[in-house]
Amino acid sequence: MRDKTVETQLRLLTLQLDNWKKLHDLITYGLDKAKPIISAEQERQFTDIRANLLQETEHAFRELGLLGELSGRAMNVLQRGVSMRGVRELTNEEVRRLEGEWNGVFTKLGVLQGQLKSKRKALAGQTALAYHFARIFRRTATTY
Repeated sequence: MRDKTVETQLRLLTLQLDNWKKLHDLITYGLDKAKPIISAEQERQFTDIRANLLQETEHAFRELGLLGELSGRAMNVLQRGVSMRGVRELTNEEVRRLEGEWNGVFTKLGVLQGQLKSKRKALAGQTALAYHFARIFRRTATTY
């Protein structure tokens, strides 16, 4: 048995996690002052990933039921990291906050992805009839 909602949520999570990983890679590169100068192509990649996250984060978090929990953290990361050059100029305290907020968002998304994968695996072992019976009885139990 497959649940459309679980599959949709997993797709949203995968896209979000991929973009958060890419953003982290570019932020890490920007923070490393021993690395060579930041290229225009790297800045463009950073801007594209940041734009995707700005556009998609609220929708994805709302669909995943995480809007209230993660929206503020995500926006803190995206507002602090306006460009790779801007990241390179952050103070040590701002860098620690940026890394902490990024880690909080990334960790919560990863945990939720694991939970949804477990749910998908459990559903794969159910028949459609057993799935619908479970939903009916769960709904009935919660209405009393």
